[in-house]
Amino acid sequence: MPNFGWNLAFNLEIDGSPVANVAQGHSYSTWLPAGPHLLTVHKVPAVGYTEPTSTTVNIQAGAEHLYVAMWDSELVYLHPAGVLLTPGSFWQLHGDGTP
Repeated sequence: MPNFGWNLAFNLEIDGSPVANVAQGHSYSTWLPAGPHLLTVHKVPAVGYTEPTSTTVNIQAGAEHLYVAMWDSELVYLHPAGVLLTPGSFWQLHGDGTP
């Protein structure tokens, strides 16, 4: 997990249900049934701009899916581990930087 700074973490929701607050140096794992699932994260404590970000994943039976929390300015988001972002993909995730 990247270094979010002191006393910061993110809240993880799966399919709209809160499942964990994950702090720096910690992880969360669970089993999910095959099919689409919505992963939503937002920073905690909720100070300043706290817009959540969501990622839809299509879980394949028998496969392991690993996501890494990334921090960008005031937002936290999930990114598939081992997948590099092109500048265009980065821009699509973050827009022009305005909230």
